[in-house]
Amino acid sequence: MVVMDLFAELEQKLDVVLSKIENYKQAIAELKENLAAKDQALVAKDRALKEAEAALEQITREKEMVRQRIDKILNRLKILDLGEAT
Repeated sequence: MVVMDLFAELEQKLDVVLSKIENYKQAIAELKENLAAKDQALVAKDRALKEAEAALEQITREKEMVRQRIDKILNRLKILDLGEAT
């Protein structure tokens, strides 16, 4: 009878271990899902950052072009002003 009791106890412990393994597998699967979601979010943020950087570069180029055009206009006005002054 003692041997049967030991087997029963061993079975119970095995069930506990198997249950814990199953819980760990479930937790790992959830962690993998969370990690994948965070990875996708990082990819989206990286894409948005690159788009923002490209937009900023475009705006900077346009600003420089506008500044150059304003400088040209101001230079023309100076020439006209000098011409009228003589």
